[in-house]
Amino acid sequence: MLRNIFNTAFRNLWKHKLFSFINVFGLASGMLVCLLAMIGIKGAFEYDSFHPNPDRTYRILTDVTTQTNDEQGYATSPMPLADALKKQYPFVEEATRVVRNYGDFTANRKQLPLIFSSVDPGFFRIFGFTLAKGQAAIAPQSVVLTPKTAERFFGTANPVGKRIDHTQLGALTVSGVLAEPPAKTHLDFDMLVSIATLTGSDWVRSQTNWGQYTQGYTYVLLKPGISAPTLDEILPSLAARVTKGIRFTSEKGYTFRSQSLSQLTPASEELMLGTYEPTIGKLITEMAVGLLTLLLATFNYINLTLARSLSRAREVGIRKVSGALRWQLMGQFMAESAFLSILGLGLAYGMLQLVKPMPFVQQWLIGGVEWEQDIRVWLVFITFSLVTGLLAGILPARILSGFQPAQVLRSQTGIRVFRSITLRKSLIVAQFAISLFSMITLLGMARQQHYMGTADYGFQRDNILTIPLNGFPANRLATSLNQLAGVERVTATAALFGDHGGDWRMIYRQRTGGDSVVTDVFATDSHLLPTLGLTLLAGQNILASVSDSASRLVLLNEEAVRTLRLGEPGAAVGQTLWLNDSIDVQVAGVVKDFQFTTLVWKIRPLMLRYQPTHFRYLNVKVATGNPEAAKADIARIWKKLNPYEPFAGVWYNDFLSDRHSHTDDISFMGLLLGLAISIACLGLLGMVTYTTQLRTKEVGIRKIMGARIDQIIWLLSWDFLKLLLLAGAIALPLGYLATRFFLMTFAYHISVGMGMLSLCFGTMLLLGGLTIGWRTYRTALTNPTDSLRSE
Repeated sequence: MLRNIFNTAFRNLWKHKLFSFINVFGLASGMLVCLLAMIGIKGAFEYDSFHPNPDRTYRILTDVTTQTNDEQGYATSPMPLADALKKQYPFVEEATRVVRNYGDFTANRKQLPLIFSSVDPGFFRIFGFTLAKGQAAIAPQSVVLTPKTAERFFGTANPVGKRIDHTQLGALTVSGVLAEPPAKTHLDFDMLVSIATLTGSDWVRSQTNWGQYTQGYTYVLLKPGISAPTLDEILPSLAARVTKGIRFTSEKGYTFRSQSLSQLTPASEELMLGTYEPTIGKLITEMAVGLLTLLLATFNYINLTLARSLSRAREVGIRKVSGALRWQLMGQFMAESAFLSILGLGLAYGMLQLVKPMPFVQQWLIGGVEWEQDIRVWLVFITFSLVTGLLAGILPARILSGFQPAQVLRSQTGIRVFRSITLRKSLIVAQFAISLFSMITLLGMARQQHYMGTADYGFQRDNILTIPLNGFPANRLATSLNQLAGVERVTATAALFGDHGGDWRMIYRQRTGGDSVVTDVFATDSHLLPTLGLTLLAGQNILASVSDSASRLVLLNEEAVRTLRLGEPGAAVGQTLWLNDSIDVQVAGVVKDFQFTTLVWKIRPLMLRYQPTHFRYLNVKVATGNPEAAKADIARIWKKLNPYEPFAGVWYNDFLSDRHSHTDDISFMGLLLGLAISIACLGLLGMVTYTTQLRTKEVGIRKIMGARIDQIIWLLSWDFLKLLLLAGAIALPLGYLATRFFLMTFAYHISVGMGMLSLCFGTMLLLGGLTIGWRTYRTALTNPTDSLRSE
């Protein structure tokens, strides 16, 4: 019997190839997104699965109480906490601190931006990161590299014993290379630095500063047999003891609690300064997007199946006259649906292979997850596919199997949801409303990214060529470039404007106490202002110097002057400030505010200081006319002075565009939008097909009575155009609000106007109108004789 059911199902699907393909494509599109989400969920539960004692390892969280009695959890904790727990409580076997940071490192004539973590020796005893070469980074000035970082710096050569330089940490020695971890981890880093390397005054002060709880992370390993309640019992009293007498500025106080490593991913709460673990909210969002796309595909299947209800109704009538029971008919239709769903799974797998290499998919969804060889994953996929097919087919099966011969003759197959709107029309409205909503939000994101790449940052970016020095002396290259005819000016900087910013430092009005502010410190020279067109409001520029030592004269921006309460720009000139309460500097001048970081943040306090040892980039202003020829001359000079390092100069405009465009992310979201719109148009096609079949006789009579083709097209199309207008009325305000909410996360952003909304709505009407017009035009061209004969 089952064999006959599936044979019949296959013949019916093969007979209607176009409808079958549309259904398979729609279901495959929805399944594709769901498969990506399920693989991502699998990977989330495998985070940190390779550590030796996850049930005895805990991260200490800090719950901060604000002045308004609100509580906020921080993944970080004070730096003295690890030593206090290890020394004062016997049940703590090991403890370690992890201080996360990023910066530019130079080695083997290469300069790379890296994420690094400074760790205690206990880190290598608590966690399961194994060494492929060398030994752990325990001694001062020692580092351990990941395999990828070692390859980027040294290729296939053994990096152990090699030197890596950093502007603040100094010369570091590679003591070992880690093995590739077998699973993802929330401790994402490019290198591990021995925490004994940190010796600055800020770091020394933080070792006993219980008031600072945002600098790093604390992990402890409990002794065997010790349970979490034992640790949780002492943490509140410890917090109360160490915070006694501390005068907090913006909070009332804090307490500690533990978080088991085995329960760290997926995270059940949003923590401030969290690490790289996926959150339950992220997984739910991913799965919701997948299910929403699949829901659109299911709507599509229902519409297309019911569009063929007239032809299938005669089949049902004959089968019932022949003695078939309703459950047998339902089984037939459900088998067709399940068969289509399995075909959709196969097509979804093929589509997954196409999108798998996309950077967004690798970074955020399935990168590093082993799933293709896991039989459990395939069992879940197949089960999910069958359930999807059965759920998609149950409604059409109930409707079609319920037809009576009298119903077939009268063609009464409409099902009312409320008043005059049928179920299928409701599905069409939902499909296009979701598609239009997605279109508006995606266009808003794309426009914001484009704006961030092309906006006026307050400094000149045209005809400015940025060259990563990769450890090459800035003065030597600048001297040679200044001799070129096409080069107007050359300036050196520690970083590029419009990116992350400079090195954050505490700037004090007085050495002991007084006003202080976190300030971005950029190393540069006296040529910066004329090269990038910055405006000096008061005072003088920092002095040109041939010395390799740092200068005491600095420049501040207007925001730094306001934040430090130095008065007017002119009054700030000549005042002395303290950098990290150990270095005194003097304000030489004040520059007009400009955006030196991304547009996510408002303009922050900035200090420009001459520090030649920190120079990492050369910014070359070339003459207008033939900038590419000048770039070729600069590349020739580079090759002559540094023949073993490839020339990597890029125009500042291109750097900002590439930095902020996020093309890979937008491309993937555009793919999802394309799938949603395709599914919606196919569903609309099914609805139009169904309706025109019902009105075939009416069209024939109207043509005999003299109706023109355009009148018939309008008559058949208007009901569907009303559905598109209703979808627009629903989606336009929701898309506007969602886009506005997204843009609020940026300090500087685009506006959402009628032009953008009209463009999206017009695109939806165009696509929907073409779908409607194509089918109604074919119906309007039908010979009236054939139309009447078909009835």
